[in-house]
Amino acid sequence: MRKQIAKILTILLTFIMIAETAIAADKIEIYTSDSGKNIYTATGIDNEVPELLSQSAIVVDMKTGYTIVEKNIKDKLYPASITKIMTAILTLENAKMDEVVTFSSEAVFSIEEGSSAALVDMDEQLTVEQCLYGLMLISGNDLANGLAEHVGGSMTEFANMMTNKAEEIGCLNTNFTNAHGLHDDNHYTTVYDMAVIGKYAYEKCEMFKTLCSTGYYECQPTNKQPLVRQWRNNNRLINPYEPVYYEECIGGKTGYTNKSGGTLVTYAEINGRTLMCVVMKSANSLSAYADTTNLYDYIKEKVGADVFNKFDEDFAKKNEAGEKQTVTTSTDSTVSTSGDKEASANSKESEDDGMWIGWKILILAVTIFIIYYIYIQYMRYQKRKKRQEMRRRRRMENQMHTRR
Repeated sequence: MRKQIAKILTILLTFIMIAETAIAADKIEIYTSDSGKNIYTATGIDNEVPELLSQSAIVVDMKTGYTIVEKNIKDKLYPASITKIMTAILTLENAKMDEVVTFSSEAVFSIEEGSSAALVDMDEQLTVEQCLYGLMLISGNDLANGLAEHVGGSMTEFANMMTNKAEEIGCLNTNFTNAHGLHDDNHYTTVYDMAVIGKYAYEKCEMFKTLCSTGYYECQPTNKQPLVRQWRNNNRLINPYEPVYYEECIGGKTGYTNKSGGTLVTYAEINGRTLMCVVMKSANSLSAYADTTNLYDYIKEKVGADVFNKFDEDFAKKNEAGEKQTVTTSTDSTVSTSGDKEASANSKESEDDGMWIGWKILILAVTIFIIYYIYIQYMRYQKRKKRQEMRRRRRMENQMHTRR
């Protein structure tokens, strides 16, 4: 009996360790300045960023995860079509590129009139690959619907998958109600969380890099459409013929609704580093482009090799110390954290880690107790069953003896 209990506990502990390892591998954590990990204090970056029209903004060094610029990173805002980055993530992780998506009436006709769409027909069939290119290049809301139904079975279920995925990878204040980003009061996120989503997509989904950087794509004829659809990327920063073209930009995703204003996630190669910029709640799409390029220009001038070398050294030390990959953030447009504040923040972080470990131990103990209790009750049941069987046999033997 003891050996059986020991085996059960060993299996349980192994399962918990494997589950925790899998979760930790996907999670991207973000530390704010009060965590005591403010990289600006060490590097002395001049953080007088340009004045921005966007309500919230963040720029992240993709190699180390350190934030270079930030503004109102925790403000809850509407994402509009940058939502589709999460739609792409779930599709890439749960479907094959050659799978066929058949569009339902709901997928085709439920989007707002006049919103961006590929204009697919009901019962039209496109491959997942075609849908993903249309999703990222022309921001097709009908394509988002079709992918949601194909992957999740319904929009409601897919939206739940999106929200759960966001929480799983480290988002703190995100809720999705649809796959396209058209306005819903309960559909929101932050630039902080979009940095997590954008970084995850770029690092974990290799095909995403191709999708977000492609300027032009031809969608071949389908069962309903005899002509080739020609799709050009809505991101003007990567179009050489646009006035706002930015040579260093290597991809991204645009978004706009009346309620969200301009939203934009972009990636760029600046001073030998890959950077990601997220802006939200800008006046319009043009101001979102302007804020993004102004931030990139600021980094070109202010953040050189000495700063990035410091990032690398600090990040290497964290890895040597066994710390997880993080996105480290500074204060909003300031460069100040005192030694006392840093020590206090470190203490608070350690306290939070300790509390989390304590909860893990408690949960594990309760789980073990429940399994042990169930096992004991099962063994008692088996004993009762054996006794009842023995009694039944004795009665039958007595009855046969009496008849004789």
